[in-house]
Amino acid sequence: MVELVHLALVAREHLLLIGPPGTGKSAAVRACAAGTGARCFEYLIGRFTEPAELFGPLDLEALRAGKLRPDISGMLPEAEFAFLDEVFLGSTAILNALLGVLNERRYRRGHFDTAVPLRCCVGASNALPEDPGLAAFADRFLVTAFVDPLADTDLEALLAGDPVASVEPRDGEAPLTLAEIDALAEAAARIDLAPVRPAYAQVVRKLRARGVRLRSPAHRRRAHAAASRGPVRAPSSRLRACVASWRASSWRDGMRRDRHRRVGRRDRRAGRRSA
Repeated sequence: MVELVHLALVAREHLLLIGPPGTGKSAAVRACAAGTGARCFEYLIGRFTEPAELFGPLDLEALRAGKLRPDISGMLPEAEFAFLDEVFLGSTAILNALLGVLNERRYRRGHFDTAVPLRCCVGASNALPEDPGLAAFADRFLVTAFVDPLADTDLEALLAGDPVASVEPRDGEAPLTLAEIDALAEAAARIDLAPVRPAYAQVVRKLRARGVRLRSPAHRRRAHAAASRGPVRAPSSRLRACVASWRASSWRDGMRRDRHRRVGRRDRRAGRRSA
């Protein structure tokens, strides 16, 4: 799960975590957020959550001057990393505002319009939504991860250890800071995918021919009955977003291989000295 959060941060995409309560979704996200040093915003959304709780109340000083604008200080529009728990419980007003934040990295309220420095938003829910409108909103999260409860064979390790330790970086790997994430994103964007682009296009053609929709699980479930009506077309924006995630994943895998080689060389040198 931590690896997926890092991947989404580098790819500048959003991640949706689906799983029952108590599976460590919040702990994993908080561990990643704490290591980045980014401006973070976290909120548990409920049925009666007001938009001002996420996007900020009206600016009273501006209101006295006859201007209608929100005070976004410390709120979601200023966040570089966001975690929204029970994201599908938001009202229509909240979800509509979130669409602009997630898709365009902009927050609009009336005549107020500002850019959002958001790198990644992680949404969490206990289950995928059944409502078609919510399924369309879920499609804005490129990566969907299903989090299962801990296996019975791992219960002793859970009871004996720190519950946060299981979601922290392993093997001496330092957590990624925001500056490192931005550098990785720039490096990943420079990766030349020309050699694999024809293969990717061919895979997409085959999936289309077989009626497979490159959409979120919630959207696929709703659209499954319509798959036999004719040729299926995946949204172009989602295809481009997949390319961005591949770049980020390949760069991250390359860094991991380099780190393992360095550790291996260090261990071999230590073995020769001890011999």
